[in-house]
Amino acid sequence: MIVKNYLLAFLTINLFLEILLIPGLPAQAQSELKTRSYTSQRIIFKEDFNPPGNGGPKDSTGAGSRDGQKCSQNEQQIQTLMPKRNYGLTLEERPSIFVNLPKTSAKQVVLAFQDETGKFYQRAVLPITANSGIVDFSLPVEKQALVVGKNYQWSLVVVCGQSLQPDDPMLRGWVQRVARTPQLERELRQKSVIEQAMWYGESGYWYDILKVLAQARREHPDNNKLTSLWRDLLESVGLGAIASVPLK
Repeated sequence: MIVKNYLLAFLTINLFLEILLIPGLPAQAQSELKTRSYTSQRIIFKEDFNPPGNGGPKDSTGAGSRDGQKCSQNEQQIQTLMPKRNYGLTLEERPSIFVNLPKTSAKQVVLAFQDETGKFYQRAVLPITANSGIVDFSLPVEKQALVVGKNYQWSLVVVCGQSLQPDDPMLRGWVQRVARTPQLERELRQKSVIEQAMWYGESGYWYDILKVLAQARREHPDNNKLTSLWRDLLESVGLGAIASVPLK
């Protein structure tokens, strides 16, 4: 109740990449894709995409932040993995928010979504389960999914103490959920993970490109090609300085 009250008050080709193909892809298509080489490909996120629905939010930069404060002077600054525009699309009902979280004394975060009018839509208190590194947070499955076509501003507050305080570090960004049409599903299922990532980057699906590449890197942490692709992506949006931070 204390958390809620405060929050209301403030607001991855070579080298074995064939194993990364999406499950369910026909065997013949998998065999064909295994022979392809992606060594010359780079993953770049293009920020000049045109969002569907009612378009993007009126201001996705002025009211958002890629950097947050820290819980104490001895800790490093918290940073969210967002493009410069601070806005992206997703096909996920509950998109993952990726954060560079240096070693911190905090034990939990509060993740909240509000619509363009400022009305809170969903919120959840989530535990911090990694000591440091790039981590991600998303709403639990019991929470209502984001509505297709609407823009939401999310807020991630790092709770430094036992309860939420007005001066706790807060990071913000914008997201719009797009419908998974049958045609789009078919197209994605015919792509390798690398091809998916490239499509996501060209189309503005920031949250999805992060999720698919992060999952591939976690499953294959020693794959140098995946590491290079991840670095390319972050450098394309001005986050190259944290490309070597480990994924948790």
